[in-house]
Amino acid sequence: MSTQNVTPPTAREPGRPVARRTRTFRPNYLSFAGTYQCNLSCPHCCVPIEWTDRLDIPTALRFLEQAHEAGIEVLGFTGGEPFLYPEFVIALTKRAAELGFRFDKLMSNGVWHTDAKHLTRVLTKLREAGFSGKLGLSVDKFHGMDIAKLAEYCRVARKVFARDTILSLSYASKSPDKGLEPIQRLAKELDAVIEWSDLLKHYLLVSDDFTMTLNWNHLATVERAEGLGGADPWDGTWFQEDYCEGPGQALIVNPKGEVKPCCGFASDLDQLTIGNVHTDTVEEIIRNARKHPYVGTVFRKGLTAIRDEILARDPDALPGATSNHCYFCWYVLTRGLADGVNGGGGKVGKWTGDRANHTGKLIQLGVRRA
Repeated sequence: MSTQNVTPPTAREPGRPVARRTRTFRPNYLSFAGTYQCNLSCPHCCVPIEWTDRLDIPTALRFLEQAHEAGIEVLGFTGGEPFLYPEFVIALTKRAAELGFRFDKLMSNGVWHTDAKHLTRVLTKLREAGFSGKLGLSVDKFHGMDIAKLAEYCRVARKVFARDTILSLSYASKSPDKGLEPIQRLAKELDAVIEWSDLLKHYLLVSDDFTMTLNWNHLATVERAEGLGGADPWDGTWFQEDYCEGPGQALIVNPKGEVKPCCGFASDLDQLTIGNVHTDTVEEIIRNARKHPYVGTVFRKGLTAIRDEILARDPDALPGATSNHCYFCWYVLTRGLADGVNGGGGKVGKWTGDRANHTGKLIQLGVRRA
C-alpha cells in the first residue's frame, strides 16, 4: 500500500446535493434502519442490537412516499444488519425505484449469510427490486470477522450486480492511517491492492474485478466504546465548521420509527429525535427540526454556535478542543451542556436515560412518541 505524499482523508463528506443551499434544516436524504439486530457484537457500536423492534413495512412505505412528495430524492439503508430483515429492504427498494429515488448505500457487515447460495438469492432479489446504489461494507478491527466469508460476499455481489464499483468500504479508527489491517487482509484475499487517489482524496481497493472506495470514520470513545481507551478525543484542535451538511440534512429513521436529523453516532441520543413516522408526517418532522432548540441551531448557526454559547456561560465547561464534530455533539448532549435539551439519552454505555441539563431541569420537548 502506497502512503507517499498522502493527504489524509476526512471523516466528513461534502454536503449532499440540494437545489438551494440555505442555512436551515432542508433534508434531501432518507435512510431506514428496519432492525437493530445484528449477527455481530462490536465493542465500538452504538446500536442497541439486543432490541427486537422492527419497523413495519406499510408504515415505512407510507413515510417513503411522503418523503418523495416533499422532494427528498436519495435513499439509503442501515441497521443493525439490514439483511437480517431482507423483506423490509426489498419492499422499500422496489417502491423507491418506482418513485425514482436515487440510491445511496446499503450498509452491511457482509458476513450475515449462511453460504454463497443464500447470498446470491437475497442479492438477486435486491437487484431485481431496482437497487442501483452501493453495498457499503463495514470492515475494521472491531468486527473480528471471517475475511474469507467477506471476500465471498464481495465476489457474489460483483457477479450479481455486474459492476466493479458495487462495493465501498468503511472503517473506524482514531486516524485515517490506522485500522487498515482487516482491509489489507481482504485485499490479499481478493488479489487486490490498496492505493491512494489524489483525485478522490481516498484510499481505493483495486483489482481487475473491483474498484472500492475506502471511507474513514473518526472513532471516538462513546457508548460501548467508552472503555476502549486510546487517543484522547480532546486533541487540542477545534473542528472545522460545516453546519453538519455531510452527515446531516437527512431523515434517519430507526426501528422504533424515531427520526433523527443526521447519521453521526450522536444521532442515537434521545435529544436528537425530531419526530416519529408512526405519528408525524415528513412536513411536520421538518418543522419540528427547525424549531428544535439544538437541532435548529446546528443547521442555522452551526456547532460552533453551540460551543460558543457553552463557553460564554462557563469557560471551564469543556475539557478542551476536539476536531471530532460528532464527539463534541455527543459530549455536550450527554452532559446536559446544551440549552433547551436534557442530558443523558444514550442507548448503551454510561449515559443512558434522561438527565437534567445545566439548569438542573428536565425538559419536555413535546415530540410525540408512538
